[in-house]
Amino acid sequence: MILLRSFILKASEGRTAPDFSIKSLAGSGGRMDLVCRCIIAALLSPEPDGIDRGCRITVVLEGPPDPPLSVEFDGAGMDRAPEGEVEAAEMLVAAMAGRAPRGVSATREDFGQAVRRHSREGFSLYYLHEDGEDFSESEFGEKAAFVLGDQKGIDPKGERCLDSMGAKRVSLGPHPYLASHCITIVRGMVP
Repeated sequence: MILLRSFILKASEGRTAPDFSIKSLAGSGGRMDLVCRCIIAALLSPEPDGIDRGCRITVVLEGPPDPPLSVEFDGAGMDRAPEGEVEAAEMLVAAMAGRAPRGVSATREDFGQAVRRHSREGFSLYYLHEDGEDFSESEFGEKAAFVLGDQKGIDPKGERCLDSMGAKRVSLGPHPYLASHCITIVRGMVP
């Protein structure tokens, strides 16, 4: 039984400065709309306070102007989960500007560092990949970190990092799915 779930999203185009328009997340933000939907999918819960306290998501932003930047949303420490893309974007902007809300932090951690940190913290690593072992037949550790990419996926360097850390490839199906849908499916299948 999983006690703690974490998601690591590699956002290859996500802006690394709070200089994007919240009204144009898909354009000026470098697909920050995708990032925001993933944050919501990871944290929003039907619990009375609206947040999954056993879940966190680390978003590794790799877009301009100054990559990398990792923003982590830890449900255990947050006052509330964002309920929409604009609210999630406002939290991202605040973290980037040094005004992170409670439970949110921003660091200059790159993808490999984020993966290694999760491993050091005792998380078993699972790479969501179309060619992996069938998710429904997989077993997961009590602390599971699920790694996924944005619309570009994980690049070869990122895959080598995951392989070197012993990440197990698991598949939700033979086709690529939206990253936010993958998170929702994982949360539904691994409560």
